[in-house]
Amino acid sequence: METVSHGLVYSGKQVLQGNASRLRKVLRILGAAGLTCAAVRPAGAPLAPLGVCEVLRDLARLEGKAIPVVGRYSYRENGRWMSEQACDTPAPAPPELWLLESSADGPMPPRDYEIDAVVLKRKRIEMERRTSLGKFRFGTPDYDRWAIVYGRVEARKADDAKIAPANLVFRGSGAVLILPAEP
Repeated sequence: METVSHGLVYSGKQVLQGNASRLRKVLRILGAAGLTCAAVRPAGAPLAPLGVCEVLRDLARLEGKAIPVVGRYSYRENGRWMSEQACDTPAPAPPELWLLESSADGPMPPRDYEIDAVVLKRKRIEMERRTSLGKFRFGTPDYDRWAIVYGRVEARKADDAKIAPANLVFRGSGAVLILPAEP
């Protein structure tokens, strides 16, 4: 590492101390402007998550849209998915959304958002009447949990649609919100 008596070294290049103090001032001004904009910006409405059955019922309209989905979050050796055991109205395929993680292509959740707690509680109570979490003799009960996943809905085609009607493409573990055991 190089040392410089009257400046900083950045990537092998000398940056004069005066430039660094100007940079700090600019960053402070930009930070203050950002905080002001965040304080003045009206808060968006809370996001109302959709259940897996709701997504599948309205798949054509929701295709390509990024939304929060609530349901039973399952993972096994062969993959991860969101599901419900049964829907109010019969589904043509199993009520499942396969989860595809894509750090490059998955949608980013909104920077500042909140989930509509009233809607979430109502949907979860309805879901728990028709869907139960798996009980495993070995391993951990964490293979099935209640969760919200923020992702983009993509309909599956041909034989893939027989396994699950759609995928939910998500950015990564930051887009998965594991819910507590009790609603």
